[in-house]
Amino acid sequence: MKISVIVPIYNAESFLEKCIDSILKQTYIGFELILVDDGSWDRSGSICDEFSKKDDRIQVIHKKNEGLICARITGVEAAKGEYVAFVDADDWVEDSFLERLVNPMEDVGADIVVSGCISEIDGRSDKITNLIPSGIYDENQLKTVIVPQMLCYKEFYQFGILPYMWNKLFCRDILRTCYVDIDTKIYDGEDVAVVYPYLLQVKKAVVIEDCLYHYRIHENSMTAKKKDSFYENISRLYLHLNRQFGASEYYDLLLPQLKQYMKWMVWNGLSEEEREKERQYCFPFGKVAGGSEIILYGAGGVGIRYYQQLKRTDYCRLISWVDRGYSRLAAHGLPVESPGAIPLKKYDYIVIAVANAEIREEIKMYLLDIGIKEVQIVMGEE
Repeated sequence: MKISVIVPIYNAESFLEKCIDSILKQTYIGFELILVDDGSWDRSGSICDEFSKKDDRIQVIHKKNEGLICARITGVEAAKGEYVAFVDADDWVEDSFLERLVNPMEDVGADIVVSGCISEIDGRSDKITNLIPSGIYDENQLKTVIVPQMLCYKEFYQFGILPYMWNKLFCRDILRTCYVDIDTKIYDGEDVAVVYPYLLQVKKAVVIEDCLYHYRIHENSMTAKKKDSFYENISRLYLHLNRQFGASEYYDLLLPQLKQYMKWMVWNGLSEEEREKERQYCFPFGKVAGGSEIILYGAGGVGIRYYQQLKRTDYCRLISWVDRGYSRLAAHGLPVESPGAIPLKKYDYIVIAVANAEIREEIKMYLLDIGIKEVQIVMGEE
């Protein structure tokens, strides 16, 4: 067989039969179907077993619940196909899905084929395509066209290449390397953690406009629900991507894109009411090393948002929060102290959390005048 189709499953009994049926009806027949039951406690496991009794192309793996990344790793390790495709258990695919992916893969000897998809929400179907145009991209074009805009195309939260695992066909051997040393505790952005590091390893890619994958968005989907540890997840995802990008020759191109993506992740974790007013207020992950000890300078709108984000994550350690209006702010219950305390602290960075550019520069000059090294001063919201 050429293709291994992997379906990670967790409590998906309401959607699973439609998902499996759509895969078994493929016009391309050279595939195996690996159903990974990730510790489901509903009927998902028995549904998988019932299907496997009827079709010898199906392999069922039952495992304890460890999350989506671990379920996918289990499937990839079991895969016998040269290529790997993913389908989520609450989604479904058109009959020609595999055929339209594998044909260009083999015709040009590509390492990945990227398609569009169809979002399904509240009875409405919307086609979504990649912003990078369809075509064949060789090694030089990957460097000049795809890498510079794959994660952040032009505007805020625009992807050049859609971040999903399930609208693509991968080479199994390259894919396996992308799961080495991955942080398995990442639960939102887990597709991004693999897709973009994978693209850095390919020599030829094909982008097609076909939208043959139906992506269901519902109240129990990851897209709809955010956990209390969401900001911890963001920090884990950032550290993973920063490490992967830093190991490539494209770090200077990718770091600004990563910064924009992290802004989008923070914004995506907010309520609808908070999004518009806080969209730009994202802690400068790209400028501060994970695990650093920092002083936060500024307790206005930007500073409060940074402080809230830092309290929700273990990305770095907040040593002190300072502001020239500390006495008034402290009277309102904010744990803010005088900037005069800075020389008494031990820290790696001082992050200036102020929206006004002139005031940021004024604070920077003050810090330089009291002997702070410029490399330790991080300007937020530039």
